[in-house]
Amino acid sequence: MDEWVGRSLRLTTVCLGASGLLIPPGFAGVGPSLPFAVALGVVGAAALAAREQLATLPTVLGYDLGRYAQDAWLAGVLAAAVVLLGPASSPDELAALGGVVGLVGMSNYFVRPIYLTLLSFVLRQSSRG
Repeated sequence: MDEWVGRSLRLTTVCLGASGLLIPPGFAGVGPSLPFAVALGVVGAAALAAREQLATLPTVLGYDLGRYAQDAWLAGVLAAAVVLLGPASSPDELAALGGVVGLVGMSNYFVRPIYLTLLSFVLRQSSRG
């Protein structure tokens, strides 16, 4: 069960990270383009290369930052995928897509107690019989 709690928090952090990579450039007037997608891919690759260093981040307010920062590279990959595959054609639409990705992450954060409770119930029932 603890594995699912960690996975659900990682999903939230990846979505929020991707949102953070998309919204500021959109507000700055950077629109979706292949060079921007490549730059986001480079950010993801740099985070992947620094994965071991990110794993040493401390625990803050009960959250093991190193555990979640190891997946920061996925935020760059997700942001690049949104740029390449998203329907945005203007910087404002790119910022809006970043907001949607962030909304998905926060929705997961707020809904996860419900689905984790249901998962716990299902796992208990399956182990009984």
